[in-house]
Amino acid sequence: MSILKKYYKIIIGLGLVLLLAAVYVLRNNEFLKDLLAVRMSNTLEKVDSEPILAKFSFATPGENYAIDEFKHYRLKLAQPNGINFNESEINKWQTDTVPLMITVETWGANAVSSYKSNPMAKLVDGYFDEALKKLCVELIKNKEQVYIRFNPEVEVPYKRYPWQGYVLEYIKAFESLSEKCKTHAPQIKMVWGAAGYPGVLEYYPGDEAVDVASVILKSDSEKMLDTYPKDYPVEYDLKRRLHRLRFLDKPIFVFGSNQTPKNEFDSSLVKTITAQIEKERSVIYSPENFQRPIPNSKTDQNLKIGLYDPNDLLNAEPMISVEHLFVDFSNLNDGSFEERFNKVLERNHDVIVTFEPFRLPDGSADLNVLQNITEGKYDEEISAFYDIIFNTDKKVYLRYAHEMEIPITRYPWQSQDPIVYIKSFRCFMNFKGELPSNIKRVWGPAGDRGSIEWYPGNDVVDVMSIAIYGLPDKNITDPNMQESFKTIFNRKTRRVRFIDKPLFITEFGVKGPEDYQTNWLEGAAKVLREHPGVLGVNYFNMSDTPKAWGDIKPPDWSITKQTLHHFYNTLNQVE
Repeated sequence: MSILKKYYKIIIGLGLVLLLAAVYVLRNNEFLKDLLAVRMSNTLEKVDSEPILAKFSFATPGENYAIDEFKHYRLKLAQPNGINFNESEINKWQTDTVPLMITVETWGANAVSSYKSNPMAKLVDGYFDEALKKLCVELIKNKEQVYIRFNPEVEVPYKRYPWQGYVLEYIKAFESLSEKCKTHAPQIKMVWGAAGYPGVLEYYPGDEAVDVASVILKSDSEKMLDTYPKDYPVEYDLKRRLHRLRFLDKPIFVFGSNQTPKNEFDSSLVKTITAQIEKERSVIYSPENFQRPIPNSKTDQNLKIGLYDPNDLLNAEPMISVEHLFVDFSNLNDGSFEERFNKVLERNHDVIVTFEPFRLPDGSADLNVLQNITEGKYDEEISAFYDIIFNTDKKVYLRYAHEMEIPITRYPWQSQDPIVYIKSFRCFMNFKGELPSNIKRVWGPAGDRGSIEWYPGNDVVDVMSIAIYGLPDKNITDPNMQESFKTIFNRKTRRVRFIDKPLFITEFGVKGPEDYQTNWLEGAAKVLREHPGVLGVNYFNMSDTPKAWGDIKPPDWSITKQTLHHFYNTLNQVE
């Protein structure tokens, strides 16, 4: 019996320790408190952990400044009416002149319902209308300099908040919130609650709905992610976040976080970054960025169908009008690129040429190749390259340092500072001055998150391109787990929707049994028929490079002649 009592004491002791630990975590972790709340209410509370630090603007840089005083409150909407608040604090709103930020968040009645469904739909459907009316009419009233910020950190791919990851739903809810609030308090300014994470502009609600944009220095959601670097110094971190918003002519508020308290930020930092932006004002931060593309623009020619087919399995098929070649320093210097280039011309085809600035003659890679090209260290090689492609009247689509935005280091130009990439791209494309009309300059991201951070400017781009492969993750072995062409196309074209250039899908492919590939490509053809702005598509007709896949067998995208013909016939069907 004494032994049992001893075990009971140990168990009870461990239980007390765990209980105390749970209490401590709950008291010190806002996220877990939200998650475990039995029933959430409409609570308006002061926020000290996210101070408003500065205001920037690409449109009016003379108005960039550090912010000394700004009140910040958070309203968690969970119920249809009523707001819990500190009355003495709210009464001060009408008597002082300090600007006021109210971050409005949509939650379910409790944590389970918050994450089980999208609470933003309730806002659109009018569920929170009475609470919003109370906020605007009874609390804000006629106060000036009031900003409503909606569901922050929406673009960060981590489910800290229930609204994260919803793109179109967020945009629709933002538009609805703006309309509802401005009906009752027209003086309110609507703040797009972005963090400035890669891919942020996918979630932009539009120029008409947004009055002010925002970024957050080292947001809480990001600290759980490792896809992109998160240990940048504050100056560089802020510069990159602002750079991602360079297509907006809206003021941009800079928020602090638990990782970047206010005492790490001062007016000298604002001046430093402003000077860096002004240095690149003529090109990278030009007002031309604020011009929006004309929707549904149509190319002036039929869709080009091409191949990357180094084994010449399908290059002779009658529907093929363009071929894709890759050139690096090694095959440029040994003459093999020129030989392959001339063979394409002999088949009377146009050619996509992707210039990959790596593989030096000794087999090494120059990790600073972008900057070294800008500085002229490869002028001899680039000059020889242009001499080759100038020797034809056929159309040449010149693509330089592709897929630069993917956060890996497969190529030495990936994961680099966008400013360094842009300068290198411009140097390469302007190397010979004005190019012959048959050479079209191609900017070629993969279409991954944040692609347009690396956009080099309208004056050096004639065509933009993306890559579409059905395999979303290299570890997937089941071909049926691949995404459809339509899903990928819609996602990637949304990421480059601020760019007004014809689109060439310079790489695409799908692996699997022939019937699966045929059906996938049939779906692709139907999508392409609906998008007249697509200039051409180029299929990757071989297995991918083994080295890029490690120990995993590389996917084989190759298709049969029958599948190619079915794709072409579907493309030209009239429904």
